[in-house]
Amino acid sequence: MSRIILIAAFVALLGSYGTLSAHESDWMRARLACADVGIDPGSNTFDQCVFDLYYSLWDEENVAEH
Repeated sequence: MSRIILIAAFVALLGSYGTLSAHESDWMRARLACADVGIDPGSNTFDQCVFDLYYSLWDEENVAEH
C-alpha cells in the first residue's frame, strides 16, 4: 500500500522540474516523494525508500519499452 502511495506522489511530481538531467531529476523526485509521505530525510528508511522507488519506477519504464 505504501509503495502505491509513493508511486502516486512520484507521478504527481513528474512535471515539476525541468533543467536537471533525467537521472538527477528522477532521484530528486524520488527523494521528494519519500519526504512527502513523512519519512525523515536523515534516516536509513528514507534512503531505502528513495532507492526502492527510483529502481521500481526504472524497472516499470524499461519493462514497458520491451
